[in-house]
Parts: sequence; structure tokens; C-alpha cells
Amino acid sequence: MISILTSDEAVRLIPNGATVAVNPLPIEDVFSAFGRVFEATGAPNGLTIVWTAGIGPFSEERKGMNHFAYPGMVKRLIGGHYGLNHLLGKMVALEQVEAYNLPQGAISQLYREIAAKRTGLITKVGLGTFVDPRQDGGKVNERTKSSEDLVELIQIGKQELLRYKTFQLDIGIIRGTSVDPQGNLTNEDDAFSMEALELAMAVKNCGGKVIAQVARLLDEPANPHHVCVPGIFIDYVVVASSKELHPHTLFVQEDPSYTGKVRASLDAEFRPVPLCAEKVICRRAAMELRPDTNVNLGVGIPMGVAGVAFEEGMLHRITFNTEVGAIGGLPEGGRNFGPAKNPTAFMSQAQMFDFYDGGGLDLACIGLAQADVNGNVNVSKLGPRLIGCGGFINITQSSKECIFCGEFRAGGLDVAVENGAVVIRREGKTSKFLHAVQQITFSGEFARTQGLRILFVTERCVFRLTPDGLLLSEVAPGIDIERDIVGQMEFKPIVPADVPLMDPRIFRDEAMGISAEFFGSAH
Repeated sequence: MISILTSDEAVRLIPNGATVAVNPLPIEDVFSAFGRVFEATGAPNGLTIVWTAGIGPFSEERKGMNHFAYPGMVKRLIGGHYGLNHLLGKMVALEQVEAYNLPQGAISQLYREIAAKRTGLITKVGLGTFVDPRQDGGKVNERTKSSEDLVELIQIGKQELLRYKTFQLDIGIIRGTSVDPQGNLTNEDDAFSMEALELAMAVKNCGGKVIAQVARLLDEPANPHHVCVPGIFIDYVVVASSKELHPHTLFVQEDPSYTGKVRASLDAEFRPVPLCAEKVICRRAAMELRPDTNVNLGVGIPMGVAGVAFEEGMLHRITFNTEVGAIGGLPEGGRNFGPAKNPTAFMSQAQMFDFYDGGGLDLACIGLAQADVNGNVNVSKLGPRLIGCGGFINITQSSKECIFCGEFRAGGLDVAVENGAVVIRREGKTSKFLHAVQQITFSGEFARTQGLRILFVTERCVFRLTPDGLLLSEVAPGIDIERDIVGQMEFKPIVPADVPLMDPRIFRDEAMGISAEFFGSAH
């Protein structure tokens, strides 16, 4: 039988030195109890915290994973994404904790290996990146360099692979909508489920305890088809003390169109983005869309590709999805990355990454922070700031086509689109195209060996990755190649004698009108 506890009571049961696996959703009642209990008692302490995705709050506010950012409470972090939780990132930079950054998909899939007591997750994901033990092995600060290796390079036949090692899990923290008298968890009013079941099974088969936060208790048994985590995997239930502590996301308290409870009128709600540098990038990326394809959009600028697809009347023939498990609909952008309005289905994050890793994605539009002469890309660490790879490595190493989307330079760049041309009002202070990236989150060499089609789309040009390096394949109207492109890079790309102009429709205020080509395209 399950026990109904307050969040403080549940956290007081966690032993010092425990490894705590967290389903990274807004579990604000339980998460906030960690700080309260620790400040009052000094326990639990010496914890290892494991999580996959970032949930916000994009600041130092005590929300989301920031609730665990107490020196002494935590000794080790094993996470997929750090950048949304500034207090955690600060602890890593100050060498206050050991810290590993592993691919989001690898961690979610590793829970299944732990549950089945297998020796680890064996995969190609991470080869040639900072996760590869020939580079950093996923260790992201000096304090961790002398710590144990969590990733091992192995060879099966002639193929190099990585083994992500399994480890003990003592506590699991998950959430759902409701729990019935037998402890069965449902999530009919959640925006996504992440990897709740996989995490709970892993913890239970390690002999640990699972805590579930819910919005309400049911008087009758739940419909078995609606159960997302059976009661046999749950020990303690915390009923959220307020709606505010059990929101859909940290930025939207409730939106029933995320869950399928209502269907939003996208025609009424959607507002086209005014013509700007970001829209130019998204429009050019959208020209790579094809009917009846599966497409992943990364956080930031790439999310605008979905808006372009809707504006051009193409959304209903594309299945956009996010790695957290929402399929179909119109993905949310900005800080509220993850859910989608009017999704058609949900699946667990671990299952989604199975699909991704096996080549199920036709196209990925993903962010760009740094690129180098070899086609490597960095989005995971900029200077002392640890952002983390999230699902980036899984997605970029397996999608059939990958488009890196980002502005050409950073640091105060001011670009306008006027009279069908790009006008650089103020150049950015920092080059994104470097001799060598600070950290390899995407390996250009790996992409070439796999035969992947790779584009780099910016507001002023498009590059294509070739066996010989980055080839300038298109240039925007109004841009001088030597002054605005080559002169703003640390290396010289391959520049053909005749570089075509980007499609002029991209730079006009009105919709591009590309649906005729889209629906006529072969697939």
C-alpha cells in the first residue's frame, strides 16, 4: 500500500548519500521541500541528483532544478541539460560539486538498463563529442576529472561504440495527474510524461523508493488503460498543496490544449512573427520541409520553423515532435519549450529517443552557438557557462538531415530586412565560426562518415558541410561575401566562383507562398 505524505515528510525519509533520480517536470511541492528540510536539519546531504532535460526557470529563482542547488546537499550531478537552471550551473562553475553532462536520450534509456540489471547502454550516440572518453567523458569541471568514468569506449566487431555505465538509484521523484486507491498513477492532465515509468522501474529494481506528486486522489480504481505508472512501482504520494505547485510548465500554469482536453483554434491564436533576422533563418530552414515527414525542432530560433509552416499552410502535413514525448500539433517556443498545442499523441522520452537513434527523424532544425573549420558544432559550453547537450547529440547524430539555425555572429548584432535585402546595422562582437569550437557537441567527422546532409543556415548565408569543409552555398541579397561573411569568420570557407542568392521570397513581408512547391515535392 502507498503512503500519503506531505512533501516535507517525504523528503525527510531520504537518506544521506542517496542517489536521487528526478523526472524533470514541475514537481514544485516536492522539489521545494528539499531546500526547506535541508536548511532546517542539514539533511538529506551528500546526494547525487540525476535528471535528463532542463525545465527552467532560466534564472536563479528557486524553481525547477534550482531547488537542489545547495552546497552540501548535493555532492554530484548527472544531468542532460544545465543551462536553464542558473544556480546549478553556478555550482558547477565554482567547483562545488562533481558534474557530468550526458546526452538526454542516453540517460532516459539508461533507466531501462538499470531496471533490467544489464551492464549499461551500448550506443553510437556521443562518439566524437565531448562525451567520448577520448575527449572529456562527459566530465564538465575540474573537480570531476579525477572521479570515476561513467562512459567507456568499446568495440564490437569493427564498430566503435560507447557504453554508458549503470549505477545504483535509491530514490525516484515523478509526477502525474491522479493516483487511485491501489497507487496507480495517471497523467491525463499532464503536458507530457517524460520517462516516469522507466525511472520508477529502475529505482524499484534497485531496492529504492519512489515518490509521486499528484494533483488529486481518486476514490475508485483508475481505468487500467489510463495508468502510466502502476502502483507496484510507487511508495509515497504527495498531493500538491496548491495548483501553483503543480503547473503544466514553469511558465504556463494551465493550458488544456497541451493535454488534449480541448482543441485550440490555431487560426485564432497564431500571430505571424514580423520579418526579422530570425524569421529569415526559419523561412530558409522551412524550405527543406517535405510532406509526411517527422521533424524535430530545437529550443530557440529553430522553434520558429513551426510558425512558418503554419503560416504557409503546411503544418497539417508535417509531424513536428519534441524529444520530451509530444507528437504532432504546433510546438511551443521560447522559454516554454516542450509541450505542443493540439498534440496528436504522447510517448515516453526513452521511447522517443529509440525512434530518433534508429534514424526515424527525417529532419532536425537545431541551434547553433559555435561552428568550426571541421564542421563541429558547440552548443553545450560557452566560456565558463555550462549549458549542457540535452537531446542535441542524439538528434544531430541520427537525423537524416540536420539544419543548424542561428545568427551569423553574437554579441549585440543588429540586423534588419529592408526592401528585400539584409542590412547589417551593427555587427556582432563575437564570431560564431571559429578555428576550433570550445566543446564538440556535434562532430562533423562523425556526420561525414554517416553520410548525413548538414546545412548551416544564418540570416546572411547558408553553408553546406562537405568532405572538404564548409561550402558557402547561398548568400542573402545585400550581403557582401568578403566583408560580411569571410571577413567575419576565423577560417575561410570554400567559396565557389558563383554563389547563388537565397530565395528572394524569404526577404518579403508577405507569406512566401511556398505551399505549391511543398505539396508538389516528391517524398
